[in-house]
Parts: sequence; structure tokens; C-alpha cells
Amino acid sequence: MMKQFMLANEKVIRSEKPSVLGQKEFWRGVWLIILSIVIFVLLSIFEPSYDVPFSVVFSYIGIKNIPLIGSLPIISTVLEIIGIIYILISELQIYFIEYTITNFRVIIQKGVIAKDTNIILPSKISDVSVDISILDRILKLGKVVIRPEEQGRPNIILRGISDPYSFQGAVLKLIGNVTYKNPNGS
Repeated sequence: MMKQFMLANEKVIRSEKPSVLGQKEFWRGVWLIILSIVIFVLLSIFEPSYDVPFSVVFSYIGIKNIPLIGSLPIISTVLEIIGIIYILISELQIYFIEYTITNFRVIIQKGVIAKDTNIILPSKISDVSVDISILDRILKLGKVVIRPEEQGRPNIILRGISDPYSFQGAVLKLIGNVTYKNPNGS
């Protein structure tokens, strides 16, 4: 995938695909599924007739009852389906993202059908930092934030990096800050 963007004498220093566990859409999907289970369990215990099953909807629109689907509660099932859609979307997005550091530049490539390629030259980078939340620490992930030199330009955030300090070190080495020391000792 990266061969078409490589210059003469350019070598890949590091290439990484982000983890789906570092994506917000994935966690939204997980929380929706958990919420649907909690709603189903609590309301089944305290209010057994809380939710209309699909069989009522089927009979309303003239479809005969479908045995397994007809008995499912609508609210919980719809929340689970939306949660699964969020998880699938985040999986697809991550599958088509690649972060690459070469000896000349940083390349961020995204997209399924239409490819969005962002090339960052070392002279245009003012700072590189690592942001690790509590959840990121548990999952052994992090975000690398590349700050552009030009004022007013947005920061470039690379989420779901498995070893963010190493990735940060590679970018700092690229921009000429070779005295960088990894806080993890590697």
C-alpha cells in the first residue's frame, strides 16, 4: 500500500496500524450493548411487560410471527444492533488506516475506497507528545499528538498506538531531536 508513495532512497522506519481498542466508536458500541443488556435484565425483573416484542410490530404490519425474532424485546434488540454497527464501523475504519514514518516524512493514510493521504514533512513539525488516558494504560495503548509548526493548523492525533513512546521517539529522531530518551527505558 505504501510503495506508491515512496520516494527514491526513502526507507520505512516504522509502520503501524492502530488498535480498534483505542477508537471512540468501538467503545460507544460496547457501551450500547452493555446498556441494552442492563435494560433488558432490570426491566425484565421489575417490569416484565416493559417492552413490546417484535411479534406485535409484525402483526401490525401484516407479517406472520417469526419464531425467534418475534419474542425479542424491541428496545434492547435495537440498542444491541446499533452497538454492533458502531463496532463494525470502527473495525472497518481501523482496517484501512496506516501510520508510517520514513527517513524523510510521516505518512498517514486513511480510507476504504477514496484514500486520504496526509504527508507531514519534518520541517513542519514543532512538537510531538504522547497522551495516555487511564483506559489507554489498561489496554497498553496511547495517542501520539503531532503539533504543526504553523500556528492555526490543527494537531494531528494518531490514536490506538501500541507503543506510543517508541513512535514518538521515531518522529523526534526524524525531526532531528536525536537526544530523545524513552521514559519506558527502551
